[in-house]
Amino acid sequence: MKTSFDEAMSEIRKGIKAYQSMQKSLERDHFGKIAMFHDGKLVSTYNDHGDAYDIGCEKFGLGHFSLKQIGEKPASMGGATLYIQPMSMS
Repeated sequence: MKTSFDEAMSEIRKGIKAYQSMQKSLERDHFGKIAMFHDGKLVSTYNDHGDAYDIGCEKFGLGHFSLKQIGEKPASMGGATLYIQPMSMS
């Protein structure tokens, strides 16, 4: 039985793959914007992270979409990097 965490991680993985498959065109056409992914597909791009988050929660529910700032490099999180890095979309 899938938990909410498992479902959210699955959604993140799908978003990562989708971002990677279109990374060059997204960075060329939408650099710095926020990309929203749902079920492995690009939904839209937004200028503001907060707006994208609110819209994603409203449309799909928490844990059922992923967001990525286009062109953003992964941050170093010290010891937590081991846990965060697999979820990084870059």
